[in-house]
Amino acid sequence: MKTSVEVQVLQWFERALAQKPGHRKLWLADQDMEQGVRDRVLRLLDADQASGAFLEETAVAEEALPPEFPKVGERLGAYELLKPLESGGMGVVYLGRRADDVYDQQVAIKLVRPVHLLAAAEFRRQLISRFEDERSILARMSHPNVARILDGGSTGAGIPYLVMEYVDGVPLTDYCKANKLDVRARLALFAKVCDGVQEAHRHLIVHRDLKPDNVLVGENGEPRLLDFGIAKILEQEPLPTDGKRHTSLSAMTPAYASPEQVRQQALTTSSDVYSLGVMLYQLLAGVRPYELGGLRPSEAEAVVCDTLPDPMRKMLEKAALTDGERKARRAQLTPDLERIVAKAMHKESVRRYGSAQELADDIRRYLDGQPVLAHPDSTSYRVGKFVRRHRLGVVAASLALVAVLASAGVAAWQAHEARQAADDMARINTFLKDVVAYSDPYVAGGNPTLAEAVDSAIKQVDVRFTDRPDLGAGVRQVLGSSLLGRGQVAKAREQLEQALADTLAAHGPEASLTFDIRESLAQVSNHEGRVEVATDELQRLREDMEAAGHDQGWLYFTVLNNLADLMIQQERYGEASRLLAQADAMPIESLEGLSPDARAVLRANQGNVAHSQGRLAEALAIYDEAERMQREAFPQGSPPLWTLLSNRAFLLVDMGRKQEAHELRKRTLAEQRQVMGEDNPQVLSQMFGLVMGELEQGNVEAAVAMAREAVDLSRRGLPQPHRETVMAQAVLSRVLRDAGDLRASEEVLAAAEADLDRLEAEPEGLRGAFVVQRRKLCEEAAPLRLPRCNGVAAPE
Repeated sequence: MKTSVEVQVLQWFERALAQKPGHRKLWLADQDMEQGVRDRVLRLLDADQASGAFLEETAVAEEALPPEFPKVGERLGAYELLKPLESGGMGVVYLGRRADDVYDQQVAIKLVRPVHLLAAAEFRRQLISRFEDERSILARMSHPNVARILDGGSTGAGIPYLVMEYVDGVPLTDYCKANKLDVRARLALFAKVCDGVQEAHRHLIVHRDLKPDNVLVGENGEPRLLDFGIAKILEQEPLPTDGKRHTSLSAMTPAYASPEQVRQQALTTSSDVYSLGVMLYQLLAGVRPYELGGLRPSEAEAVVCDTLPDPMRKMLEKAALTDGERKARRAQLTPDLERIVAKAMHKESVRRYGSAQELADDIRRYLDGQPVLAHPDSTSYRVGKFVRRHRLGVVAASLALVAVLASAGVAAWQAHEARQAADDMARINTFLKDVVAYSDPYVAGGNPTLAEAVDSAIKQVDVRFTDRPDLGAGVRQVLGSSLLGRGQVAKAREQLEQALADTLAAHGPEASLTFDIRESLAQVSNHEGRVEVATDELQRLREDMEAAGHDQGWLYFTVLNNLADLMIQQERYGEASRLLAQADAMPIESLEGLSPDARAVLRANQGNVAHSQGRLAEALAIYDEAERMQREAFPQGSPPLWTLLSNRAFLLVDMGRKQEAHELRKRTLAEQRQVMGEDNPQVLSQMFGLVMGELEQGNVEAAVAMAREAVDLSRRGLPQPHRETVMAQAVLSRVLRDAGDLRASEEVLAAAEADLDRLEAEPEGLRGAFVVQRRKLCEEAAPLRLPRCNGVAAPE
């Protein structure tokens, strides 16, 4: 038999062993393979079933074992085989003891699985080579959470064996279940597992088969990492020219394997971080994130590589827990834990934790009540994610107050019967005239801003519509949206919650205005950093609108699009795609109340999904189509178009076309300023991208100049403190650090931290990013002994 066929047989055999014993042959019959390979695997399964019994207390007949295989009672060097303990895919483990009377010690002795010694000569050679690798790997490590190698050698027949520390324990998940560990105890235990994996990574060793069964926990509660049988030493494994690891013994466990491992791509320590994430998910949720049993290899690959797991809180419903345990576990699964697991299991290896130690550190930060660093901590990545977020239905701060209040009049007209509408409109018009009069400097005694005019309008609503809260609800709704656009999140919530109470009392839960206000409140939750809450609110709103028959208008389209945007933020791309497809099927152009570029905005979101999933060429084509549609709707440009162009620039960077991306950002900023004016703060996100572009090209002075300009612009054009100003200062601090002006960088960072403390709603993940930025700065500025760096630990 050719080696390549032998490898196929081995791989299918290992996959079959991963199935339940009673279903292995049925599973194998359903797989797509050559009949000769299937027959060979069936013979191995039969042989395994026969020889597998030798691991029971009563031994199997001698003829089931190769004649040269060691037997219980025999000695291997200084050690005696006492009894078999367990059997894995490639090896078997015996309990042994030191038999030379030097000292008494129980050990674990690992040998090649007997059935594999019956295979072809080339296959047997590879097995022996694997054991030699494992012995070399274990000899390099010494850590309390890694099972130590004590000795090794070969039998007289040339069968290699390993003598290891005997761990009298149970698998990780079994230990947690038997001891009824709560979430905090599970996290503390798992952090030690990460420590053991980090020891391997410190020696440039990738385990490649991390799973609960390979972590045993002793009675003392200490975990030990086992089974480095398929591990690889990175420095000894060059990548083939085709970019794939054609390892003949790729005996991974698919349910815990990383996307790059499933695809047989180049492996790094990040692959083990992914497997740790799967293990942590299972420890906390009670089930694995994916169930691959019965799937064909191509189907399993699609699940691992392209499907995001459900949140752990949702998966608790599938766990084998009592109602009391499920309720207690759900209360302990916080958003920070969801984020930690999501970062460890990110499909893109570069977005995971940089090491097992970083994962352990974030877990311990969580246990200590400190901010976690689960969200991306680089300014450029956060800016990229931020500028991709745009929502329909939110009134920007730059809209004229006349238009804002006029829309309230339209809402009032629709909310009342025709005979009341004229009187209501007259009342709103009177209110409008009085508010507009406030902008007259001779009336106001100064030169009030739009923001001051809106604040004045809020005070007058409380007086003018006391007897007609139904009319005031519409006014409060648009004023609340305006406040939200200005970053005054708490005031926006106050107005919108009052508006919701008023419209519920006046019109009931199924009124259009009620649904509209609920959508605005979901946007407030999003601005508060409570993305999951906002998602739940929009999900419920969508269901209620469908039940009430309000699933055909502009607001329903807006809800679908905004809900998809939230899914993109949470990297739930499959759900986002389905929502966008549903919205795309609506007759968008005929829906009154939507902007002419509504379909273009939707198409851009579809491009964001493709971009985030790594389908770069497809994303570029979608962005091209969306840009064409945007320019047809608004030839002079518009905020959604500029957001689209910014996203396109990030895509070009990911495609390696950085200079092209930089030039696109310059053109976009120039177009924005021509249309909106030099000092409009809506250009800030584009400026952030340009700053990072200049920095990437080594133009540090230009980056510093533009970063300073962005800080000045945000302070002039936005109410303070504002999250855009905090972001601008973070960017400036970063570029000053790169420019070598460490004292100035520290001063700007301190100002940003102070502003962050004063924000009504803290941007998600920003505080953790500041912690990292300060540590890096203080490490570089150590010789300067900056006062604010006292007690700040350097990055590990």
